[in-house]
Amino acid sequence: MKKNFKRFQLTPEIEEALDALGYDEPTPIQIQAIPVIMAKQDIVGQSQTGSGKTAAFAIPICEKVIWDQRAPQALVLEPTRELAMQVKEDIFTIGRRRRLKVPVIFGGMPMAEQINELRQRSHI
Repeated sequence: MKKNFKRFQLTPEIEEALDALGYDEPTPIQIQAIPVIMAKQDIVGQSQTGSGKTAAFAIPICEKVIWDQRAPQALVLEPTRELAMQVKEDIFTIGRRRRLKVPVIFGGMPMAEQINELRQRSHI
């Protein structure tokens, strides 16, 4: 990993995940958002498709999650099932080496299965 992500002082697990994803340099939205979210401040961001918005909030969320805590620690809302699945995969990939659980919940699926998934360890 180039040292450009080092400025965020991420855990080795998150750095390894970013390496595996081929992230070399943070995008402008990531440079602006990650430090704010890491400081536990609220943020509203807007950027073009493909600019790294998901990673801009997923990296600090995955960094801040406490693995031993069983209850969800972050909730990400998306307007469509397809986008929810895509964001879930991105967050899971970034948090994989920290063994983060990232279930996705949406309409049209059996409620009992989704409730069961949430009752298990679920971080994001």
